[in-house]
Amino acid sequence: MNAVPELVQQLEGFVELIASAVESKDWEDLNELLANRQEVLERLRASSPSPLERQAIGDMIASMQATDSQFVALVQSQKELLQKQAASLAHDRKAIQAYQTE
Repeated sequence: MNAVPELVQQLEGFVELIASAVESKDWEDLNELLANRQEVLERLRASSPSPLERQAIGDMIASMQATDSQFVALVQSQKELLQKQAASLAHDRKAIQAYQTE
């Protein structure tokens, strides 16, 4: 029995799960999903795909990279927003401390 189609199917299933974690800002779940996906990728790499399967794997990985680029952009945007909020909070704390010491 060839495990390659099963591994490819598992990898394809990660796309929706990762998208959901990014959308819900569940960073712990995202980290776990990415680690699990990496394990499946390693198992796929260690497999012996047929030439036809290799082409399908290449196409799937190209699609995964494009989707990952979108996810990275979303996460980066969220990171920048959180950094701005943290800077604003720090500024507000300094202002309150300055007010309280007067």
